[in-house]
Amino acid sequence: MSTLIPKAAQMVDDALSPLIRKGCRIENLKLVVCPSAPISQKKTIDTRFGVLRVEPGMYVPKGVAYLIEDPLRKGFGFAWVSKRKEIKEA
Repeated sequence: MSTLIPKAAQMVDDALSPLIRKGCRIENLKLVVCPSAPISQKKTIDTRFGVLRVEPGMYVPKGVAYLIEDPLRKGFGFAWVSKRKEIKEA
C-alpha cells in the first residue's frame, strides 16, 4: 500500500473487500483508472488482499476508478472505487 496515499489505498481496499468475500480472486481482478491519473503509470499496487493489477481505461474519465474481474466464471465481480457526482446521480 506504500504506492498510494492512505485515503486512496483505503478506497481500493473497501471496494475489494466485498469482491474477495464473494469469492473473487485478487489475481483475476484489475483496477481500471483514467489514463491521465498518476496511478495509471503503475502496473500493480499492493493492497490488503495482495497485489492488484492496474490498467488505464481509454474511456475512463478523470475521477473514476473501478474494479472488474476477468470473465473466467459465470458472473463476474465489479465494484466502483470512485465515481464522479454526475455518474452517481445517473
